[in-house]
Amino acid sequence: MQPRHNSAANMQRLAALQRLAEAGDEQAEGEARRLRHWMQEQEQVDQKRQDDRMKVLTGAAVLELLRTGQSVSLPDHQALIGLLDEFLIRPSDREAVLGDGSGSEALRRCLGLPATPDSLSGGSDANLSVEGGHCRGLTPDQP
Repeated sequence: MQPRHNSAANMQRLAALQRLAEAGDEQAEGEARRLRHWMQEQEQVDQKRQDDRMKVLTGAAVLELLRTGQSVSLPDHQALIGLLDEFLIRPSDREAVLGDGSGSEALRRCLGLPATPDSLSGGSDANLSVEGGHCRGLTPDQP
């Protein structure tokens, strides 16, 4: 399901406003700027929500290991993906964290990994981030 802020109607409205702005309509230029800014802000809110969900599910997997007396050793992102692959049951959770199996965009953002080629070719503003593409609260150097 596509978020409302990147709906076809908003994308069409933005394109129409940009055409009017290119023709010299200052009001359309301002409205296009505001709409684009709002869409980017909403995308950042969605990314934070995705990142938070990924962090909660990752924490739940680690806590379950600790609760059952198992040691936690995650030397790299593949070990984390393996742990989550075993732990996550619900299809929506698996999609949110694992994506296609190599890690969702949220997981890759939080681990500081490069985006998948599919996410780079999307052509939307979805890859814009005020925070340089990193998950809030984590840096690539943190475990």
